Amino acid sequence: MTPSARPALYYTASLPVKAGGELVNLQHVASLRQAGLRAFLLLDPAARVQAPKQPFPVPMVHWSERLTFLPQDWLVVPEVTPPATFERLAAMSCQVAIHNQNPYYSFKGFASIDSLNRYPLAGGLCGSLSTRDTLQRWGSTTDWQVVRPYVLPTFFRTQTKLRQIAFIPLKRPADANLLVQLFRGRYPQHADLRWVPIGGMSRQQMAQVLGESLVFASLSRFEGLGLPPLEAMAAGCRVCGFDGYGGSEYANPENGSWVPDGDLEAFSEALAGLLSMDDAAAARRVAASRATAARYSVERFNAELLSAWQHLLGPRIDQYRLADGPTGAQSR
Repeated sequence: MTPSARPALYYTASLPVKAGGELVNLQHVASLRQAGLRAFLLLDPAARVQAPKQPFPVPMVHWSERLTFLPQDWLVVPEVTPPATFERLAAMSCQVAIHNQNPYYSFKGFASIDSLNRYPLAGGLCGSLSTRDTLQRWGSTTDWQVVRPYVLPTFFRTQTKLRQIAFIPLKRPADANLLVQLFRGRYPQHADLRWVPIGGMSRQQMAQVLGESLVFASLSRFEGLGLPPLEAMAAGCRVCGFDGYGGSEYANPENGSWVPDGDLEAFSEALAGLLSMDDAAAARRVAASRATAARYSVERFNAELLSAWQHLLGPRIDQYRLADGPTGAQSR
């Protein structure tokens, strides 16, 4: 088989990167290249390439009418892919897999789990045990391969803590506003505490804010996993709030003050409890939190990703090897 005829793994994406899930796709491609596999980022026609400011130096291919795929090629698409696109993909000769990073978004691509089960999928990847278990509990028959993302090393830096609470209001803006007012009203002794919203930041900027924040208030909602609480743990924050369901994979009483979803009164009480912790208790909490975040390592990510593709490709995996070995800049 000549190099130009060898099959490849294509992760569909767009640029610039706007969400954590899009960054995870870049990490998949980078890791697979390092493992010696022909993986590419497949950009939609409207994508704006911002080289050399790419988050990862991965090879990118623009999707156009001139681009043809081999029957052995794999297209890895997100769960939020529109139904019309899934219909077009089903008519193509290549293999199609879904990378489902949030089960609660699954119905953006399919009207029902039954229609997902009837779709000619070659395989599925998902970002957490929680996502796999949720999809299976709903009736999915796809053989989902779990590849958990990793917490970037930049979040593990030690910084001087300020009396401030970091939070992400995006998914619960009304809850965020009510929580702040409720907390200030119930605990006037903490009126000087600063609340710092996180939004529209780079990962480095987010790491800086979390590193400076004493507390992270988790407003997670319908998450596949929920990386921000893990990133806050890595940054040494005292974490409390909602696990967003997906966070149940890692949330426990040792690493956070977790409260029932939507219970803002319990949330405000948990915040007050964190702020009144003595130094020894706070140190134990932060140590347990950082240990939890450390389990989401790049080493485990690489191992789970390679294992997933070994399962999906089976004995054909050698057909997908880079001609010049791991991390090579092999052209298509």
